[in-house]
Amino acid sequence: MELEMTWRRAMRVWWAYTWRVFVLGLLAAMVFGISAGVIAAYMLGKTGSPGEVPRLAIGAIGSVLGAWLSIVSMKCVLGCNFGEFRVALISNTPWLPR
Repeated sequence: MELEMTWRRAMRVWWAYTWRVFVLGLLAAMVFGISAGVIAAYMLGKTGSPGEVPRLAIGAIGSVLGAWLSIVSMKCVLGCNFGEFRVALISNTPWLPR
């Protein structure tokens, strides 16, 4: 049975998504950022190259990682039970036998 979309329900789903993105993003940023920073500093020290290239590469990888983590967070929310409701995907097309 489909429920009415209220602000309270929307906020519950939004919060479930937001805190997951924040926590996963923060953990990933700490692990990835520290690791990539140490490796980039080491490589720059060895090669003497300018610092822009590693920073751009780390930024690009971080952006891709952030996008992936937001998708993982959304997938988790799609499986969440919110007590009186859960978020589910429902097909718009009728079921057709094969």
